[in-house]
Amino acid sequence: MKALSYIFFLLLFAIMAVIPVSMNAQNRIQIQRVAEAVVVTEDGETIRKMYDVRLKTGNIEMISDSAWQFMDRDELRAYGNIQIETPDEIIWSDTLYYYTNEELSLLRGRVIIEQDSTTLFGEKVDYNFFTKVAFFEEGIRLEDEGGTLIAQKGEYYQIQDSAIFRGNVQLADTAQYAEGDSLFINRESEYLQLHSNIFVVDSTNNGLLTGDYLEADSTGRRFVDGNSYFRRISADTTDTTHINSDELLLVEQDSADLIRSYGNVRVWSQNFSSVSDTLKYGSSTEIFELISNPIAWHKNIQLNGPYISVQMDSSEVKQLTAFTKTISIQEDSATGRLHQIKGDTLIADFEDGDISRIKLFPNSQVLYHTKNEQDEPDGAVEYTSPQTVMHFRNGELMRVVAGKNQGYFFEEAEDLKDRRLDGFTWNPERRPTRPESEAVPRFSPVPTEPPFVLPRRYLEHIMEIIPVN
Repeated sequence: MKALSYIFFLLLFAIMAVIPVSMNAQNRIQIQRVAEAVVVTEDGETIRKMYDVRLKTGNIEMISDSAWQFMDRDELRAYGNIQIETPDEIIWSDTLYYYTNEELSLLRGRVIIEQDSTTLFGEKVDYNFFTKVAFFEEGIRLEDEGGTLIAQKGEYYQIQDSAIFRGNVQLADTAQYAEGDSLFINRESEYLQLHSNIFVVDSTNNGLLTGDYLEADSTGRRFVDGNSYFRRISADTTDTTHINSDELLLVEQDSADLIRSYGNVRVWSQNFSSVSDTLKYGSSTEIFELISNPIAWHKNIQLNGPYISVQMDSSEVKQLTAFTKTISIQEDSATGRLHQIKGDTLIADFEDGDISRIKLFPNSQVLYHTKNEQDEPDGAVEYTSPQTVMHFRNGELMRVVAGKNQGYFFEEAEDLKDRRLDGFTWNPERRPTRPESEAVPRFSPVPTEPPFVLPRRYLEHIMEIIPVN
């Protein structure tokens, strides 16, 4: 009888190993396969220790080298070569603490979560199977078809297809690189917010952005708020444009770029620079519009007016236009005297980088300093006229055509250099200069490989999905 009782006990244990074991009313763990199992009592708790095990609870299946089932509370621990599969994701980990009543899993060691086309890597991850929210406490790496993202911490919301990353955030793909202190992104709408110390490089368009805050979406809109800086290198790499402002808006439309800058706008390029409160630029037209207190400079010419339009031709200035009580100052390269012209409208044309013609109308006023054959000061001409057209060659005045005019010729005198038209303004100290230092990233490049040696079962999974030629 004793032998029969012992055999009956063994049979009973074997049957218990394959039937569902209730952990609470809603959650059951099914032992689908186990190589070895023992039931022990430690510190007053009953623990089922299983080895080389496959378990299932609800729609979650797990395999691992070992698993400890705490019989008196809703907790399961697993160790070694863990692989968890649900209808929505596959998870690999070295260690798992799973609280079935909360659907919460604490994943430790080499953690990988694969969801659709996204793969996440971390070493300390808290994941809720019900809410589909993952908290990465010690580093996160996200890979998808769009590129790679890394950060010190992260929160990933699968249902909302959104994520929040904090600390040394970096994004990289084959054409773009971005970094900042924190990032919010909704991948479905392709909307993102990058905060603090932003740095963005777009090698496709030869563009670079820095600032305090960046907002972007799927329409091609990029908004930078606070200390914005934009650099664009021309397609032929012969010129570089630098734009500083309080705010910057970039919009891509039909293969063209629109730029809007607001607040303390400063532009520098090889042949043109300006300051204004507002700037508008379209790459298709190559026109800069300077609005509200603008000043524009080209070589030794300064132009002031409430509104200034600058027509570029690649890297060269083609035409400057200013409206409403505009005044232009040109510093004579030989004498240092300041030629001054005023008018309600000014149009200046350029050829091969040099001024070729200026047209002033109506109500034009001109103060032009003359010089002798030795390039010494030799008096000045001042007049008013309904219209003035000035023709230049190689930047030097050659001919003036004016309508009915009234004017004077002044003999050379020492104080003639200080003569000014009404509204005169000359501000060479405000002229932007080329940035002394180049904006560079703070962090090392994004590593091409994950932060740890890939787990065995994950490598086996990868080999299964790689097509065989």
